[in-house]
Amino acid sequence: MFGIKGERPIGDVIFASCDSKYFQDFAIPLLYSANEHGNNLHIHIMNPVYDDIYTAQSLKSKLRVDFTYSYEERNINMREYYSCNRFMVAPHFLETADRMLIIDADCLIMETLEFPDADLGLYLRDPLPGTVGWENEGTHVAAGTVLYTKNSIDFAKDVAISIYNHELKWFLDQVMLWRSYNKFKDQYKFYQFTEQDMDWQFVEGTKIWTGKGPRKYDNPTYCAEQQKYRDMHVL
Repeated sequence: MFGIKGERPIGDVIFASCDSKYFQDFAIPLLYSANEHGNNLHIHIMNPVYDDIYTAQSLKSKLRVDFTYSYEERNINMREYYSCNRFMVAPHFLETADRMLIIDADCLIMETLEFPDADLGLYLRDPLPGTVGWENEGTHVAAGTVLYTKNSIDFAKDVAISIYNHELKWFLDQVMLWRSYNKFKDQYKFYQFTEQDMDWQFVEGTKIWTGKGPRKYDNPTYCAEQQKYRDMHVL
């Protein structure tokens, strides 16, 4: 699938995908935050350059957690594809992983994450005020934290196939997560993530901070925390 190369994760693992720039700017601090709190992490890199592979390989010997990485090379450079990629490739990694907590590459792990006792987890919410149509449908789900397990692999495959068969457009991942949830919701033991699990206001005590929008560049609280982990990275 997608010419995926590299390693596969096993057991319970946090999973994110990113392009080369996001790997260097965000995934490395994410990795150090996961390492500090003892959570295994798998990073999938889209169209990496040589330095990305070298860095990923060298990081494996510097960290106490189990860090694995994979990559793909595709002639595509669209933010819509980058946003959907993790859900397109997730079924491939569920062949070896038991449970995957799928997050944004610009997240930071703020405490040791315990995986919910569930088959499937989504961050459901009311649609954003003033939205209609496609955007209204997509904003039922915040895609920054999603739990997949071997038990919900049919859900994961349904989301992946639905994305693959649709024109790439913004909110595509969230729309397909919402549609698949409504199709499968009665088949799984379900966990609903809340603002205690993930937030983009960087509240102390939240388990995951996600750098939504320009906050990842200009919020002093997030940037200071990210810099703390970036400073740990010395090759």
